[in-house]
Amino acid sequence: MSQPVPPPNVPPSTPGFPPAAGQPVPPYDAAPPPGYAAPPPYGYGYPPPPPLPGPPPELVAAPGKRFLAKLVDGLLTAVLIVAVLAPTAAYLDTGPEGPGAVLGGLLIALTLLFGIFLYDPILTATGGTVGKRLLGLRVARLETGQPVGFGTALGRHLMATLINYLTCVPLAYLWVTWDKPHRQGLHDKIVRTVVVRTR
Repeated sequence: MSQPVPPPNVPPSTPGFPPAAGQPVPPYDAAPPPGYAAPPPYGYGYPPPPPLPGPPPELVAAPGKRFLAKLVDGLLTAVLIVAVLAPTAAYLDTGPEGPGAVLGGLLIALTLLFGIFLYDPILTATGGTVGKRLLGLRVARLETGQPVGFGTALGRHLMATLINYLTCVPLAYLWVTWDKPHRQGLHDKIVRTVVVRTR
């Protein structure tokens, strides 16, 4: 039996390279040539990127709920500060001397310190602020979903305060309206936290 003769003026294809003009083109799902392993599922290119860390999209807190929780916490701390400062300031206006004046000033300082700097970190580290608990939200670590400790909660709060102070707008909080995929604020990105739903 005679061997098939290739068409005239058509050079034979070289193994490992595309077929020369006029040669049949193998389909993409054809078996690999001898000496080559089957291609991996993603082909011979780069492997797919690993999945991003973080919660599934359905657990990420909606921006509206986050803003409402922040509003509740802001009103609560304002009421707390006024409830302590108003009578204390009235007492100091009467002109007390000695220990009374010192205790009054110390009470004002501690109230402001707690209301401005410690309310959010302490309650976040112990499960969530009043506003977040009411709205069914909590702050979690981005990679593991575990609760955050006081150090992380304090750093998160201080970063938000600093960013908002430097930009003169609540940019740290507004960032959640366009951030993808985890709706993080700038302060969340810095300390690698995310706000998720609890119910």
